Amino acid sequence: MNIKDLIKKHGDTNENWLILEFLTERKLVELKADLNFCIDEIYDKFLEIIEKRKQNYPLQYIFGKWEFYGLELYVDESVLIPRFETEILVDEILKMDCKKDKILDIGCGSGAISLALADNLVNSYIYGIDISEDALILSKKNKDKLGLKNVEFFRSDIFSNVNDNNFDIIVSNPPYIDEVDMKTLEKELSFEPQNALYGGKDGLFFYREIITNSLNYLSDKGILAFEIGYNQMEDISNLLIDNGFEILIQEKDFAGFDRIIIAKRR
Repeated sequence: MNIKDLIKKHGDTNENWLILEFLTERKLVELKADLNFCIDEIYDKFLEIIEKRKQNYPLQYIFGKWEFYGLELYVDESVLIPRFETEILVDEILKMDCKKDKILDIGCGSGAISLALADNLVNSYIYGIDISEDALILSKKNKDKLGLKNVEFFRSDIFSNVNDNNFDIIVSNPPYIDEVDMKTLEKELSFEPQNALYGGKDGLFFYREIITNSLNYLSDKGILAFEIGYNQMEDISNLLIDNGFEILIQEKDFAGFDRIIIAKRR
């Protein structure tokens, strides 16, 4: 079988081309320029992936890697899949005119945010923390793959093992799905670590913990930067204001949902 026959049989979809890129280790432009390329050796693997996808198993876990902010990262079921929406959070931090010498990333998962910041802020030092040992194994593996020296990862339950108290920025994309929405998750999300999704009954548990304790760890005029759920802007804004912060940025995602909030210590 060649590429032309496979596409005719299974459909000319972006996902099928991605699978072909993965299995053949060839770029899309090469594949489309050589539609007669024989794929007999990888066709059975292609069918296996198609079957997994019918069960809504995430393509990113099948590939074992995914791109975030121009970086190719290893991913597996121990971490959330890096998403484009989170790139907005990185964008906003990079654009800010503020001190960025020392940054703490709470709930680092695969290390996506920490590594993207470290890659773009070469004179900054990024500390990524997570409660999951499996996630930390993966984030350290991604650090080694990228060869970044200005970032480190260690285990901490929020601030429990954080000894520094002078961070210029604390950033987090914490678990924020509430009890109601957890019951209606898309099937693909059921394969991702649930403790990285569930934010307590109202989805705000981790925001409360981080915001109310952050003044002990932020420098003067330090910044808090969050990714948030689609219906949480008002509640989190109020939490920040009540705890001595000034709201700087409220940003929506590509679908028009509230997604990013950034505040400065008053």
